[in-house]
Amino acid sequence: MKILNILSDSNIGGAGRLLVHYLRNFDRARFDGWVALPKGSALIPAVRETGFPVIELEYGADQSWDRRSVGELRRVIRELRPDIVHCHSSLSGRVAAWLEHVPGRFYTRHSVFPPSKKLTTFPGKQLNGLLNRVLSTDIVAVAEAAKKNLTDTGVPADMITVIINGVEPLREVTPAECEALRDALGVGRDDFVCGIIARLEDYKGHSYLLEAAKKVLAAHPATDFLIVGDGSQADALKKQAADLGITGNVLFTGFTDDVAPYYGIMDLNLNCSWGTEATSLALAEGMSAGVPAVATTYGGNPCMIEDGKNGLLVPEKDPGAMAAAILSLIDDPARLADLSAAARRVYAEKFTARAMTEQLESMYEARGEERGFL
Repeated sequence: MKILNILSDSNIGGAGRLLVHYLRNFDRARFDGWVALPKGSALIPAVRETGFPVIELEYGADQSWDRRSVGELRRVIRELRPDIVHCHSSLSGRVAAWLEHVPGRFYTRHSVFPPSKKLTTFPGKQLNGLLNRVLSTDIVAVAEAAKKNLTDTGVPADMITVIINGVEPLREVTPAECEALRDALGVGRDDFVCGIIARLEDYKGHSYLLEAAKKVLAAHPATDFLIVGDGSQADALKKQAADLGITGNVLFTGFTDDVAPYYGIMDLNLNCSWGTEATSLALAEGMSAGVPAVATTYGGNPCMIEDGKNGLLVPEKDPGAMAAAILSLIDDPARLADLSAAARRVYAEKFTARAMTEQLESMYEARGEERGFL
């Protein structure tokens, strides 16, 4: 079966990383295909490493809809003749696949966000539902919260299959690697380390984390906060840390391809999202390394973190609650160790990349049997 995946991201975000996990785990005896990405996308090397060929697109970078991209993608589809086109946040790709009568037209909703009133009330809700019914044969939501986003905007529930995001386990890191990273960052051997791995965007909640860090450091100065990632809020967040007087304990590392060493020195994995979060890959990766989380109750986080089992949940935009949760675990190493062991168990039970991919493979095969192209 030939699958064409289409993604419009020029950077490496959650959808792109998830796609790479899919590709690495596909049964190549049953599935093959291509990935269409914007020319120069940072995701291209990672996709090529999976063995799937990349088609570089001139139009549509970082845009769900681009009229020029529709024509370009129609030409690609006519040349390749895929059985299924699977779009990741690309409305242009879905329109092109529909116009070319592709028998399997899949769409994955990767995010959760408050939908606008125009999409949840008449007539916008009805029009959006109709558009999705026409353009897609199958819709994947990566969390129950993402499914609710869709149904709230008129998409029929029976079109949607929830497939929880899964990741490959992080590679094992040696004690020497961890010590070297601590030295490079200036993190003390006995310091308690909290980390957040996320794009530096407003909705990821870093500003509230910095306020929480100020409170934690007042009670426990030997604590370090790793801010791993890059984004539009980088300069503003660095200024905020300086204004709060905590720059010595807040370390902005920038983007990294290899997050394993950072999880290797973390005691806690933080998620402060308040505006978009489905099934967090960073939470899943942390669990694979045995790092428990303190996360907000937003979006899909409560489906991943069971409060008191493999981490703690706190309200979004509440630095006091975040700080209190962190301090409670700094002060209770035995409880932290129990949460760590549970994090590994929960990952193995629910959040592996292979389990996720098998569910998607089953969807592809069901569509192929129904449409006669399997």
